[in-house]
Parts: sequence; structure tokens; C-alpha cells
Amino acid sequence: MRETEPDWSSRSATADDLGVIQGAELAYIREQEPDQETVWLSALDRNRAVWAANLDRTTVLEIDEKPVGYAMWAVIDGLATVVTLHVRPAHRRRGLGRVLLDLLTDDVARSGHPVLALGVHRDNPAGRLYESAGFTRTGEDGDYLLFRRELPPAVS
Repeated sequence: MRETEPDWSSRSATADDLGVIQGAELAYIREQEPDQETVWLSALDRNRAVWAANLDRTTVLEIDEKPVGYAMWAVIDGLATVVTLHVRPAHRRRGLGRVLLDLLTDDVARSGHPVLALGVHRDNPAGRLYESAGFTRTGEDGDYLLFRRELPPAVS
């Protein structure tokens, strides 16, 4: 049986969240793609610039006013793309990843984008989350599986 989380709330990210995002992204690299840590660290300034530029497209999920996850999207080459989606390890497998993905997808649809794309490392178990949320695998790029989902038109 799947555990459920206590009440959560969501909010837009602020510059104060950049440290949380950086720490969680580094933890992910160390956990899932440790051979990429040196490359990731060398691109840290670029990553921080992307995160800062897209704070208005980032949703933070909180429990008891503490961040437990976040999801960010950006427009890359004209296509709405999931930049990152992260749930702290202690809160995984409780549906919060799906909550974040649904909030992000709704935000993208409200912004008028007809398609949402993403890439996920082939060893990342989140691939199953994306498939269960209606994303279709469209190809591969090295160690990454590429997905996309058609979105319904925004409702005014």
C-alpha cells in the first residue's frame, strides 16, 4: 500500500529557493549519474542561470512550510520542456512527483503551449511516472529517453 503525505501546499519559487534547487540537483547527480558530477559542476554557473531565469516557471511543493520538491519548465527551441522535477528522497513514492508533474503540466497548458517535452536518464525510475501521466517516448539522446505529451488547449 502506498503511503500518503500530509497536507501539502504549492507556491511559486523565489530566488531564496536557488540553494535548495542546487543542492537537490547535485544530490541527484551523485545518486543517479555520478560519472557526470565533474561535468555538472563545471556547468554550475550556466545551470544556476537557467534556474534563475525560470523561477517564474517553477513550482515548489511544501509540507509544514518546508520544501519537499519542485518542478521547473522552460521554453527551449520554441518547445515547452521540463527542466527538472525533484522530490526529496524521504518524500518519494507517495504521489508527490505526480502532483508536481500535474501542476507543471497545468501551468504549461495555461501558458498556451500545445506540447510538453522532457528527457530522463534511462536509469531514472521517474520514467515510469512520465509514461503513466500520458507522455509518449519519442526517442533517445545518449543515456536519455525523450518523451512528449500533447496538451489540451488552455481553458479561459
